[in-house]
Amino acid sequence: MGIRVFYIVALCYALISGLGIIHNSLGTPYTYILISIVFLYGLYYIIKARVELYHTIILGILINLSSQLTGGFNSPLFLAYFIVIPLIGFRSELRDYWIIVSVLVGIEVLAGIFRHEILFLPATVLVLSIFVFGLFIERILARVDQLKHSLTKYETRDQFFGPADFEAMRIITSIKDIDRHKGIERPLLYFVKFIHNMFDAYTTAVFSYNEGHLILIQGFSRSELFRPDTVIDLKSGIYRQVIAQEKSFLIKEFSQDPVELGYYKGELKISSVMIAPIILVNKVEGILVVDKKEGQFTEDDKARFDEASNTFGYFLGMLRLYEKERFQARHLLSIAELGERFQKELELNEILGDTIKTVKDFLKCDDVSIAVTDELNNEGRVLASTYFRKETKFPLDEGLVGFIARHRSPILKEDLYEGNPIILKKGMKTKSGSFVGSPVLGDEQLLGVIWCEDHKRKKFTEDDVKALVILSSQLSLAWERAHYYEMEKERALRDGLTGLYNHRHFQESLAQEIKKGREVYLLFIDVDHFKLINDTYGHRAGDEVLKFLGKLISHTGIACRYGGEEFTIILPGYSLKKAMKTAVHIKDSLLKSMVKFNEKKIKFTVSMGIAGYPVDATTRDELIERADQALYYAKETGRDRIVVARSLTTKK
Repeated sequence: MGIRVFYIVALCYALISGLGIIHNSLGTPYTYILISIVFLYGLYYIIKARVELYHTIILGILINLSSQLTGGFNSPLFLAYFIVIPLIGFRSELRDYWIIVSVLVGIEVLAGIFRHEILFLPATVLVLSIFVFGLFIERILARVDQLKHSLTKYETRDQFFGPADFEAMRIITSIKDIDRHKGIERPLLYFVKFIHNMFDAYTTAVFSYNEGHLILIQGFSRSELFRPDTVIDLKSGIYRQVIAQEKSFLIKEFSQDPVELGYYKGELKISSVMIAPIILVNKVEGILVVDKKEGQFTEDDKARFDEASNTFGYFLGMLRLYEKERFQARHLLSIAELGERFQKELELNEILGDTIKTVKDFLKCDDVSIAVTDELNNEGRVLASTYFRKETKFPLDEGLVGFIARHRSPILKEDLYEGNPIILKKGMKTKSGSFVGSPVLGDEQLLGVIWCEDHKRKKFTEDDVKALVILSSQLSLAWERAHYYEMEKERALRDGLTGLYNHRHFQESLAQEIKKGREVYLLFIDVDHFKLINDTYGHRAGDEVLKFLGKLISHTGIACRYGGEEFTIILPGYSLKKAMKTAVHIKDSLLKSMVKFNEKKIKFTVSMGIAGYPVDATTRDELIERADQALYYAKETGRDRIVVARSLTTKK
């Protein structure tokens, strides 16, 4: 009801505007406002997923209203028609384009006539533009449609000759005797040619049947009017009967237009036609067609033709079984080779990168991604991907990847265009048509998820699922080994008592930060009267003090144990003000804290020295020396102090 009212209102507007009633010459500020409105709605019109007729009508009303309110043919907004018209052509149905733009031009011309303001040149240019844009868009859409048909043809051909999804025993018991030659498809080509010659056919064609379409797979013809790129949309006709009834048809006297056969273009005469379904495991996979230009096929011909179509079905089954075994062998070989490389790799980034390349190659898919999962925080994070941005976070309670993580089981989605399922998280769009994914399971926990996407529908099979599961088990071993290696590397860089980075890592990190050329501040920290703490409470108490201080500063910059009771914090990208604030925060935290040891409470203070690069020093060693000097001055002048190296220079 609401949409009908809208259309009635739109018609009333067209009538009122065409009579020249809506007319004004608003000032410049209003012109800018109207331009903004048209621009914003035009942007919405462009990004809208599906454009309906009423969206186009609204855009037409907005541009016409803006033009009429700012002077009609004399309006600067009149030029916007030359942007809006092609936009309507590309986003709406072609029929709607011709209707809407014709109405818009009619309104402008009529309004100009009624107001005696029509300008011949702009009106003529606008009319010509409509026809030029319309014809151009028509050609582009025809080309797009042709490309879609070509894509459908190639996809269907892959499925027609692709790996089998049935058991060998359901086809033939002696399947082990199949020829293993890689050119097994060639006998089918010869077989089609043999049929062509046997029936002295004018044209012989093999079509694959897929989702309401017949796609030409192979064909021989003596006619120049034969279309090698034939794609037939099955809505009715003889082909639909053949598929529905699963039986062959003989048309002895073909009296219809040969164009109705679908694979001819232009006029010619066909005298007789035979059509038979290609059936494999009780399912119609395609059809076989032969025709004659002169003479007629007989009942004996039909009997032999039925045998030929049955034989073709067996040939197709053999080819698919061969492809299946070859496909599986290639899968296993790729996985085995990847496993060998895993034995030599210890860095996780290299392992993940190698995995993605291998999977993308042997599954021939568009995108592969691997994410790590954190079940405690219900979150995942992309580690490596050919599509998603690295470090992209996503919840585990959304999307297909989250489902795999929650249920710890693989998923195969053949058609993502149905239902528009979420892959990673809400609001993240994808152009993929099919999906397969598997969890990466360690000994005791879920490590992550690996998944593949492809723009084609029905790209992946159950064999791909099995291959991905096998690969994910190999990946889990390499992942855990890399994790342990990383832990050992990290352990080698850490101080055993405090868990902070050790002296060696401090030197390397500081050199790296200075090499980057950005501002760096260095904070030296020393525990005041540490020897007295050891003498009073014992060395174990001293260790507890060091561990307490280490824990306090562990999440600040790059915190390291320099040696003994001395600590350092590297503060990359900090200013002096921010570095000073950090030092004060540490000092204040210690004032409010105490270390409990053997029912005793130990309070302690620290002295700190601060130096910065490049203001106080130009090299690593010089920066360490300047920070150490500031620390020494803090201890010499009373302890429990923060001294900035710059202040020492001022005093000198």
